[in-house]
Amino acid sequence: MEIQSSTPERLLVSRAQAGNEEAFTELVRRHSGQVYGLSLNMLRNREDAEDNLQNVLVKAFHHIDRFEGNSQFSTWLVRITINEALMKLRKRNSERISDYQDTSNSEDGPRPFPEIEDTRQDPERQYMSKELARKAFHGLNPNLQDTFILQKAEGWTNRELAQALGITVSTVKSRVFRARVRLRQQLMALTQSGSVALQN
Repeated sequence: MEIQSSTPERLLVSRAQAGNEEAFTELVRRHSGQVYGLSLNMLRNREDAEDNLQNVLVKAFHHIDRFEGNSQFSTWLVRITINEALMKLRKRNSERISDYQDTSNSEDGPRPFPEIEDTRQDPERQYMSKELARKAFHGLNPNLQDTFILQKAEGWTNRELAQALGITVSTVKSRVFRARVRLRQQLMALTQSGSVALQN
């Protein structure tokens, strides 16, 4: 049976899973626009969005046998797209921090942390503040980390986050709030344990 634009998607998926490249090509034709649009929305850069599209399609091609059909194929692709874009954002943020540290001759390597920042001109205090923030941030649940980074470091609105991550605006607000509370708890615990260590 020849692949046509009217061929049911479920049939295309089963054929692609059996190794039919023509069927996979048709799936790509149908969904690449959505994948690119979401990538561009998340990464805010055409070159990165095109790169992300390629990464998503390659990953989907190699792992299509893992798609069990419990959801729409497009939903599965969107999940891959978001994961790939988040990894690219993490890498981009890490490079920003690395560049900053190169110019400040710091040996520390914290993950970007947009809110906790000591503005006083005391190098030792600034270093300690960054180190504490890095430790506290790494203790967060990955979902909270990602939502917090996208909102605070990348400037996403609650509505944009809800649409991209497939959750409600209320859930976005809840995640950001929980991230704030958890970070404060982590910082307090780290600060107290540091004080105890100094006393000993």
